[in-house]
Amino acid sequence: MTTTELAQGLITPEGVATMRELVQVELRRPFILNTQITYDAVRKYCWGIGDDNPLYLDEDYARTSEYGAPVAPQGLLYTTHPTYVQVGLPGVHGLHAGTDWTFFAPVPTGFTPRVSCWLNRIEERESSLAGNSVWVFFTTVYADQDGKVIAQSESYSIRSERKKSRERGKESGKVMKVWTPEELEPIEQKIVDYTRRGGVERFWDDVCVGDAAGELLKGPLCATDMIAWYGGSQPVYQPAHGMALKHYRRHPKWAHRNAQLGVLEPNIRVHESMDAARSSGLAAPYDVGIQRHQWLFQMLSDWGGDGAFTKQCSVQFRGMNYFGDLTTIAGTVTEKFVDADGDAVVRLEVHSTNQDGKDIMPGSALVALPRRDGHRPVAAAAARTQDFETRLAELAPDLKRLPQ
Repeated sequence: MTTTELAQGLITPEGVATMRELVQVELRRPFILNTQITYDAVRKYCWGIGDDNPLYLDEDYARTSEYGAPVAPQGLLYTTHPTYVQVGLPGVHGLHAGTDWTFFAPVPTGFTPRVSCWLNRIEERESSLAGNSVWVFFTTVYADQDGKVIAQSESYSIRSERKKSRERGKESGKVMKVWTPEELEPIEQKIVDYTRRGGVERFWDDVCVGDAAGELLKGPLCATDMIAWYGGSQPVYQPAHGMALKHYRRHPKWAHRNAQLGVLEPNIRVHESMDAARSSGLAAPYDVGIQRHQWLFQMLSDWGGDGAFTKQCSVQFRGMNYFGDLTTIAGTVTEKFVDADGDAVVRLEVHSTNQDGKDIMPGSALVALPRRDGHRPVAAAAARTQDFETRLAELAPDLKRLPQ
């Protein structure tokens, strides 16, 4: 391989037909960053998203909290499986476009997850950005080693041809935001002054429709943010030296030649390399959708406090978060009610807005809060049980399972 451009695979009828054969088939997960949820995994994850919440970083603090034991951030489950598998259509660009998480129980530490992921359906669509595209929908169920279901995700990816994306790219002329010291001073002070709810109770009884929820700032995005994030949440296989070269030989469309050095690098360098990003028809390096969603999980945890439990969180990745962009993650309470589980919940409309006022990750969340009458959502969630195999049978009775 000598090209400095990313591989240019094509969407063909044969390729789509081959993908359709994988519908309702349990998928092999080619790369798993965290095979176990440990304190070290939690620590590196928090470093990577910039979350210094003692609920996750201080095990002694966690033992005195609502959880009564060390606990992991909900977004950490992304590191045990990123909710999708890049299957079929080699060399065709894949963009993670959205995920809907449902949580049934807190994420403990000190366990080995059981995970099952399958392709639900695929749809061929016409995209204004990339022309013909294939939308791929996945379901994943996460459980502990004893088979207690912790969470479920529904996600989708958009597969599009890089050449067409470059030709039709609407933002290829975008210029990265370069900040002056005068512009950054109030932003950096606001980041330093940011506080979380923590151990101060946020009672459902006191929350009103229309209340603002959080204002977490992330950025301006730079290479350091990406490097730190990979250390805690790396979603794909990225070895070095000989291991990398052997991998590229097995999967030649996974890599491209670095334009300056001539060496092979993985295509995921679009998230740090200007040349790789431009080769994909994009304005500049940009964040990873998973990363942005994890920031939202942090905001929800910070806003709700230690006694809250996020039951659902759904987002769409609608725009790029480029190097130099500043993201403000905030929400508004749109509804409050007692759900079928007996939890007092609030529904939030959430937004992730850049410095230009563009919402690059709209979504919603359902957060259960403690009530003044003594109802505790964390304890209630911990007490509920769902069996892993039973859940799979309910969701996909005809699922073709991998050999155990």
